[in-house]
Amino acid sequence: MISIKQAFEDVGWLAVIVVTFAVPFVLDFYGRLTYFTSLSLWLVPILYLLPLFYSITADGQGRRRRALRTTILTLLIFGAVLDFLSGHITLKFSSCDTYLYCIPGPGGPVPIEELLFYGLGPAAMVLVYACADELWLNKYNPRDEVLNVKLIDVSRGGLGVAAVTMVILLVIWRVNGTFPTYFAFLAAMGLVPTIGLYRTIRHFMNWPAFAVTVLYVLVTSIVWEVTLALPRGWWGFQPPAMIGIYIETWSAPFSRFPIEEIFVWIAAPFFSLLSYEFAKAFFHHPLSTKAALFGK
Repeated sequence: MISIKQAFEDVGWLAVIVVTFAVPFVLDFYGRLTYFTSLSLWLVPILYLLPLFYSITADGQGRRRRALRTTILTLLIFGAVLDFLSGHITLKFSSCDTYLYCIPGPGGPVPIEELLFYGLGPAAMVLVYACADELWLNKYNPRDEVLNVKLIDVSRGGLGVAAVTMVILLVIWRVNGTFPTYFAFLAAMGLVPTIGLYRTIRHFMNWPAFAVTVLYVLVTSIVWEVTLALPRGWWGFQPPAMIGIYIETWSAPFSRFPIEEIFVWIAAPFFSLLSYEFAKAFFHHPLSTKAALFGK
């Protein structure tokens, strides 16, 4: 006879998928759908995956739990800093009356919902990956043999791609007359960890679990951003900071949908999961910090 715990692990995710995508539309039916309540799209999976993750990992200060906390906190801080320093250059928001609360910033007020998203979004991505890695797709989980491994190993190929990307940025800047800030941010988010970490950390990645996570992010983003957010004007994009190529089918009166946003849906899980695997390997490494990062 299958236990409740076993059923929770095996098919609980199916009920979570149904609830995740049903809640926003039920809220919309009753006129309760806002940017704040739409964050249930990220919160509901967390409420299922976090207890599941804790049930399949070691108690106390296990490396996987420490890696999860470190990654989520790092991404939250990273997203908040970017939003307050450069968010007003790439994003535009409605008037503050439409949000739960607005936090004053150097470039203008930032909705508190943005900070909540930077906490919930990465948490959901990493938990989807971690649970797939440890449970559903664990036979693709590589062994963490880190004794003779240096975690930071600069990739020459990554440096070459970065150089080509810089040239492309300069060409776009010259043609458009405005710097493509959003594309530059995405390139940095994808290339910086790739240059320093990918050469080593790729051996620890569970790539089927990564594919599942990207699929989850794509589906959630299409529902959350394209279907709900842009038509309601919860946020939009500043045209001068974009490349200038838009997907009109997904555009709305408040803001057109830039092609860069599709790269966000891939770069965000890549950056998040690379950070998680790096943190997991770092906390598992038996050598000193310097030797773990750069070799003996």
